[in-house]
Amino acid sequence: NKLCAGIADSLALSITAEAIGRGTPVIVAISVNDPLWNHPRARQSADELRRWGVTVLDPVPDANGYLTMAPNEAIIHAVVNAVPSH
Repeated sequence: NKLCAGIADSLALSITAEAIGRGTPVIVAISVNDPLWNHPRARQSADELRRWGVTVLDPVPDANGYLTMAPNEAIIHAVVNAVPSH
């Protein structure tokens, strides 16, 4: 939500916000709990980032049914797809 709102109050958010502004490929893997993910603003923010060209990986349920960040393999796949091949 902060990234979508343009709030860059940490180094990670600042670097990511600047990368979006430069048009650098950005991948965001969302890590959030169920109640926050069910809040309408969370989904709207993810959709807005996608409209800006950001690759957004939604959270996925773990073995216990709790939401967790996308698996490493999915993140690596997104990074490989974002890097231009030479």
